[in-house]
Amino acid sequence: MKKVLLGTTAIVAAGMIASSPASAAEKISAKVGGYMEQWIGYATVDQSGSTRDIDGFDIKSDSEIHFTGMTTLDNGIEFGVNVQLEANSNSGDQIDESYLIVKGSFGEINLGSENSAMYKMHYAPTDYGIGINSGDQIDWAAVSGSGITTSGYFRNPYGSTYVEPGQANDSEKLTYYTPRFGGFQIGLSYSPDSNQDNNNSPDRNASATDMVAVGANFKGDFAGASLGISGGYGKFLNSATGSTVEPEAYNFGLTIGFGGFAVGGSYAKADDNNNGSDGDGYNIGVAYTTGPLGVSLTYFDGERDGLTTGSGTTRVTTNSASQKTVHLSANYTLGPGVTAAATLGHANFESNDRTLAGATVQDIEATYFVTGIKLSF
Repeated sequence: MKKVLLGTTAIVAAGMIASSPASAAEKISAKVGGYMEQWIGYATVDQSGSTRDIDGFDIKSDSEIHFTGMTTLDNGIEFGVNVQLEANSNSGDQIDESYLIVKGSFGEINLGSENSAMYKMHYAPTDYGIGINSGDQIDWAAVSGSGITTSGYFRNPYGSTYVEPGQANDSEKLTYYTPRFGGFQIGLSYSPDSNQDNNNSPDRNASATDMVAVGANFKGDFAGASLGISGGYGKFLNSATGSTVEPEAYNFGLTIGFGGFAVGGSYAKADDNNNGSDGDGYNIGVAYTTGPLGVSLTYFDGERDGLTTGSGTTRVTTNSASQKTVHLSANYTLGPGVTAAATLGHANFESNDRTLAGATVQDIEATYFVTGIKLSF
């Protein structure tokens, strides 16, 4: 690990030393971009033993404003910045990602609050509506407040194959991506801990620390067909004193395109050493595109094992959950940066938690039709 860190640091240092005063280079000028998604839909939700009334129309939003900029030094090395502001109120993560970029013939380096290489290099089936492999169905199925856990959902196989060990997400990271050779590319990431938006020094006696992750993918064209293959693995190398918890995760993806058709599948597994977030998930789908129209049929199956203590009549399981979701989606490009989209979906979320009194199975069956506008700018 030290060799990797020293190697990537040396690349940056060499680029800086080699650069002469940037007489022709211009200071970074930030540009504003981002996206806005506004959705309206109708859902029917049937939950066993619940008195909630969730049926009806709802409106949901997802928007971000991105501040980006790059400059190229006289020696050809590029430096840039990427800061992503949540455009909807988010008390837990108002700044989504914030990182520095260095690019050159040696590849690319990211330093700051950003996802790891195993996340960003992952391939999964094409989906033209609300994000089945990014977890949007949990909102339309009204899982929050149902008694079925939403813990360990994002960046974990319960809700996505885009995973990271310990759900590290946008923790502070150093990531290096090689140039792409013959269709192949590799990425390596290091993060001191899983905290994000936090400059506190990690206490290696108090929690799992020192995460490493590797991602690799291949993309190419063969006889009129396109092929994408990806694989990733990540692990925390250090556990807290008196603990064996060293979260790890891996994922795989495959996509094939021919003509206007695309098929794909992806799989992910996480092991948090009996910390409750163990589980696996997979996503399969087929899509067709013609002109401005795209149609997709996708399926996601994910589970969270939960935490079990005791055995026999004293066995207790908490925070276990699974989901099975299918989406039929379509979008239509109305113009540059303007897309209309719709999803007809059915989701089943289930918990198999067990108390000393016996199993406490909870079940949600939700069907929804959602339509919206996606803007990019």
